[in-house]
Amino acid sequence: MRAALLIVLLLALPATAKTCIDCHAGAAERSWALSKHGVIATIEAGRNRRRAPDCAGCHAVEAQGTTAKHYDARRTRAQAREAASESCRACHSPRYTTEQNAAAQRGLAIGEMKRREAEALVAVARKELSGGELARIEKLFATLRADDLRHLRLGLAHQSPDYQWWLGQAALDGSLLRIKSALGEARRGSAAIAAGK
Repeated sequence: MRAALLIVLLLALPATAKTCIDCHAGAAERSWALSKHGVIATIEAGRNRRRAPDCAGCHAVEAQGTTAKHYDARRTRAQAREAASESCRACHSPRYTTEQNAAAQRGLAIGEMKRREAEALVAVARKELSGGELARIEKLFATLRADDLRHLRLGLAHQSPDYQWWLGQAALDGSLLRIKSALGEARRGSAAIAAGK
């Protein structure tokens, strides 16, 4: 059912969004499709008057230059957030965009706290473990950093509840718990070997 809904949402994307998806297919497109704007765009598909922006509607500030300014490495995170908020203020009030940005920062802070906790566990594992046990923990940590945090950021930026919570925070929790479990299992195995069992 969920896959069918996603297909319907993606088919409803306007032509300008489909141009963006040529390069940004995957998590970014699904995050937008499941966001408030994506759902409204699906409902309004085929209508002349559209309330929800497509990719270019929000990312126009970035598109004004030769490179995506929001993601330019020379920008600070604060400058990038301000550029993104400028796009939001084209339709939303300053109060609303300020509140949404603050909520996103709180959500990201929680995600970063989970990343730091996992990073500390990996540092311990690197001191205590080797071989397959360490490789397993490193792989779990790589997933947390590369996938779970990315989904959280996409969900926060697109205001996509599925990506903020199920694919973001809950996935971070799951990855963190799997890292803790793998470290605990390895420690118990080492203790059993040391005890001669």
